[in-house]
This record gives sequence, structure tokens and C-alpha cells, in this order.
Amino acid sequence: MEKIAAAERAKFQNEELQALPEWERVQASLAAETDLAILLVDGHQPPQLAVSNNNSICQAFQSSTTHAHLCDPYCGVAFQRAQEAGEATHYRCHAGLHCFAMPVGIESPRPLAVIGGRAFLSSADYRELAERFRNGDLRELLSTELFQNVIFALRHQLDELAAQLAVVSDAAGVRSGTGEAAGKGRALTAANEAGGVATSAGRPQGVSDFYFPPGIKLQAACETALEKFRERFKLKSVAIMMRTEEGFAPACAMGKFKNKLPSFAAKGKAGAPLKLAAGAEAGEAGAGQLFVFQGEDTELFPLTVGDELKGALLVGDGKLSEEKRRGINEFCLELALPLEVLRLREELERSLRASYHLQTFTQQINEVEPSEAYAAILRHSTELLRSERGSLLLFDEASNELEVKAAVGPRADVTQEQRVRLSESVSGAVLLDGRPRVVRDLKATELHRAPAERKYKTDSFISYPIITGGRKVGVINMTDKAGGEPYDELDLHLLESMAPQMALALDRAGWHQKATQFQLLSITDPLTGLLNRRYLEERLAEEFERSKRHRFPMSFLMIDIDNFKEYNDHHGHQAGDLALEITAQCLKSALRSADVASRYGGEEFSILLPQTSATEALVIAERIRSRVEKSSYPHGESQPHGAITVSIGISAFGPKLETPTSIIGAADHALYVAKSRGKNCVVSYVPPVNNTASTPARDVN
Repeated sequence: MEKIAAAERAKFQNEELQALPEWERVQASLAAETDLAILLVDGHQPPQLAVSNNNSICQAFQSSTTHAHLCDPYCGVAFQRAQEAGEATHYRCHAGLHCFAMPVGIESPRPLAVIGGRAFLSSADYRELAERFRNGDLRELLSTELFQNVIFALRHQLDELAAQLAVVSDAAGVRSGTGEAAGKGRALTAANEAGGVATSAGRPQGVSDFYFPPGIKLQAACETALEKFRERFKLKSVAIMMRTEEGFAPACAMGKFKNKLPSFAAKGKAGAPLKLAAGAEAGEAGAGQLFVFQGEDTELFPLTVGDELKGALLVGDGKLSEEKRRGINEFCLELALPLEVLRLREELERSLRASYHLQTFTQQINEVEPSEAYAAILRHSTELLRSERGSLLLFDEASNELEVKAAVGPRADVTQEQRVRLSESVSGAVLLDGRPRVVRDLKATELHRAPAERKYKTDSFISYPIITGGRKVGVINMTDKAGGEPYDELDLHLLESMAPQMALALDRAGWHQKATQFQLLSITDPLTGLLNRRYLEERLAEEFERSKRHRFPMSFLMIDIDNFKEYNDHHGHQAGDLALEITAQCLKSALRSADVASRYGGEEFSILLPQTSATEALVIAERIRSRVEKSSYPHGESQPHGAITVSIGISAFGPKLETPTSIIGAADHALYVAKSRGKNCVVSYVPPVNNTASTPARDVN
């Protein structure tokens, strides 16, 4: 009996393998025509038996050794539910993708099912997942391949795919009773044709004509769509406007709209009235109704996806017939989703590029000398926005002027060090207003055009105010975008993502300038080359206010050379001075560029660590302690520990330490405890609880 059962299983498996190629062909055809994912599975996820047009996000999860387990509680469970129900089971997975699982009629020794869809039904789900990849729990998966094939759809498209697969599956099941693989193949092919999946033209019946080639940009897609639209409806003046956070922005315009577009605002969701506003009396009505614009007939048709208004199509060829309006509305319904998919993909590509540039920007800005920060900030910003020209201006409160600190592009040398009054420039107006300005076309604004000798290539620019804690720092300007494209809200978002780092880098550069000025007042220690106590206390007060205002972490170290008096008395002052110099070099080599090291007095040093938590400070302090202990000092072996060593006390900004004086006092107290514990160690200050005595803890070594 066992031999017979084994033979039967082998027969079924052989027939299944013969049937799979035909199923895969039909499955691939359906996936290509519907632009949805289809996978043949036999249980838990992954793996899969056949995969067609898989969502690249799903692929990333399933190929990951650390995140694949997230999928099975959704796709695997849905497989089981579909087998129990005997029909399609819809579900939304952990990534926000909508799918369905449905049993199929392929004869097999184990149950099989298809998972279909794997699509976002709303842009909100998509943005939420993208944020998890950029800044949340999925950062390890972030890569350029992650979003190569992101799928968007409407719910009815998933229902239609499930219905088509049911037809194919039922036909396969009818023929499978014969046990003939060839019969299964014929059944699948017949079901494929009967289901209307393919036509003689190679397109599905009833599916939109808007299949844009892979890699096409939104601008090119809009141009292609408008050309098709003009040809189909015999029109001349047409335009596509895409919705943004600020209103609507032109994506492509032809005919009379090419040089002059009306502006309009949207109210509410799709189906709510749209209003043209451009100086002339404007009507207000629903989709497809007539609007009058500056004496000419202009009609506006919404581009909607689900219940969300995504854009509008404008027609400026005079009054349209009702029949033509119905046709245009149908055209808009077909066009809206493909354009929205392209827009979201481009938005994510730029967001990923921004994340990469932000990481690079932060790293490189922290590595450059403060004196080079202005040029570095502007250089990275122009690279990010693909700008051929740009300028960085800082606000001088004393003169109430903006001073150009860096410039790139033609006439950069002439622009450097120029000053402009706030009341006499766009940059000044932007700084006073505190809001950025994005100009797509200077000719369409009330602003004056720049002098001809400046030779700007485009009429589009972006001016962004840099403000931190309500304090006006400066303005960064960009113009002449590569390729002649206008700047838009996405460019603005890129600058916004870098603004906090810009402000910190500019503050650091400003402090460098102050330090240069203070050097004239002898605020550096002549022996060690470190800043002295006077500069440290002023800088500590400034950093304290910044941390208090923005709730940034901040830490402070007090460092003392162990047994220094005995060393100095026994080996002489020259040996003592050399020990101080060597210790100062150890501090410098162990710190980051933004940290502030100073000689506090005698054999004591202090270090200010901006935006550094107590935990991070403990690591830095131990690095300093270890580096000093391992350094070669004259007569170091004569010390109690067999080497020159230091003790370090740590304090950190927090609820119990709310003044610069208390921060210094807490670090000094922790240093005292370190000394009492045998020296050559690091101790962190722990604030007292309920007015009990403080207990410095977390000593290292």
C-alpha cells in the first residue's frame, strides 16, 4: 500500500510540474496586463512556486534574513484562511499592502493558492512605510532596489484580478480530473482567452491605455498623455496641473497655456467644487462644468484617485459639447492613477536621495574645518538640488544686513562678501517673513527680473530662510536648475530636511569666528593650545541655552591628572609642563570637531560635548582615559599606576542640572568621587532623588 501511495504522489507531482509552466504563462500574462503581483504558493511565506511582477518591497522583506518573519503572519495565515473558505480572502499586511489569497484548481499533492495584488490602495499607507524605511524600524532594508517596482491600485482592480484568476482556476480544476497535463494546459489557455485577459492587440479588454514605459519621468508622461489627449479630442490648448501641499503646480502645458496658466485652488475631496482664480470673474462648479477665465472659455476636469483629488486637466478651446465632456472625464479617470503612481515614485526617489545626501552632508560638515563650513554647506545644497548657481547669506544684526558668505556659479567671485539690506532684496523679505519662497516662473510674479548682466539661465529660483530657535541666521538661495526645470515643493522639502544641520554648522562656524576674535584677547592657553576657562564658560552658557530651547542633550567632562603635584615636585616644572602638553594632545585626538576642550586651570581640563548624551559622553571619557594611560610620558613609570593617568567626572544637562554652574559643579563632584575610588577611572554624576545625597555612579575601569 505504501508503494502505491508513493507512486500516486509521484504521479501527482509529475503532473503538477507539467502543469506549472502553462499556469506560470497565464499568471505572468495577468500580472503584466493588470500591473499587479501574482504569486503561486503552497503554504508559509516565503518561498513561492511561481512569482510574477512581485512588489519590490515584498521581495526585499522575503529575501532578508532579519525581516522575512514579518510576512508569514499575514500571507501565511491568509493562505490557510483561503483554503478553509474555499474562496478569495482579502487582507492588509504589516507593510500596508493590500492583497488577497485564493485557492487554485491545479491538481497537487498539497494545497496551492495564489496571492494577488500586493498593492498600496492609498498614498498615506505608502508614505507611512517609506518613513519606516527612512527613519524607523526598517532602516536596515533601505536600498535603491527597494522601490524599483512599487505597486499602486484601486480596490476594484484587486477584485477584478481575483475574478479573472477564479475563471482560470475553475477551468484548470475541471480539466484536472482527467489527470492529463495537456488538458490542463488547454484549459488554462482557454480560460485565459475566455476571461478577456488578452486581445489581439496584446492589451486587456477594458484596461486603461496609459501604460507608460518603465523609468519614464512624470514630466514626459504628462507630455505623452497630453499629446494623445489633443489628438483624440481635436484640441489645442490643454494643461495638466498636479496637486501639491501649497495648491496646484503645472506639470505640462500646451497651446495658449504654455505661456500663461490660470491659478486655482481646490476645496475638500474629489467631487467638491474647484475654483479658478486669476483676476477675472470665475465660476464655481463640479467636475466638467464651464469656467470663464479672462474672457476666454476654460474648462477644468479633476484627476481623482479613489476619493482623493490629485490634479486637474485644463481645456482652453472654448465651450465643449456634453459628449466631449463625458469623453474627457473618462480620459481623466484612466489617466489619474498612472500619473499618481509616477508622482509617488519620483517623490520617493527624491526622498531617498535626500536621505543619502543628508547623511553625507552631516558627516562631511562635521569633518570640515569651521572656516570652510560656509562653502561646504552651499556646495552640498547645490549638488542636492542640482543647482548651477547658489548663494549663502548670513544675517548681521548690528547692521541689519545680509552678508554673502559663499557663492557658486558665474559671478561667484563678484558676489562674495556683498551686503544687501533686508528691505531691498527677495532674500531679505524671505528672512523677515520667516517663510521660504519657491518661484517656478519669475515672469508670472510681481517680482522684478534680475539685471541682464547676471545672465541667469532660468526664471525659477528658491530662497530659504535659515532660522533656529526663533533666531534669524541667514538665507540660502538656489537658481538655474540643471536641465532648465523649475523648482518645486519637493526641492523645498529637501532643503527643509537639511535645515537643522545647516543651522548647527553655521553656529559652529560662527563660534569659530568668535574664537578667532577672542584669541586676540588671549583666551587660548599658551602652553597647551587649548581654549581657556573664559572661552569655555561663555560657550557653555550658549550651548546650555540651545539645549534648553531645543531639548538637545549636552554633556560636560572635568578631567584631572592624577598625582600631578607629586610628579611636578619630583621631576621639575619642565617635565610637568610637558605632561600637560601631552595630555592636551590626547584630548584633541580623542574628540570630535564640534567638541570644545579647554584647560580649566592647573592640571585640570574640561570638555564641552554639545548634542551628546551621558551614555555617549561615558564612551568618549573612557577613550580619553585609556589614551592618556597608554601614552608615553617622561618618568610616567614612576607614577602609582605605572603611567600618567587621569580621573574624569561627567555631568549632563537635565531636569536636575538646569544652570551652567550646576553642570560644572556636578562634573566636579563626580571627579572628586573618581579620585576617592582610586583614581584612573571615569564616574558619571547621578542627580539626587527626593533631596537625598547624590550618588555618582557608572564608573569605568
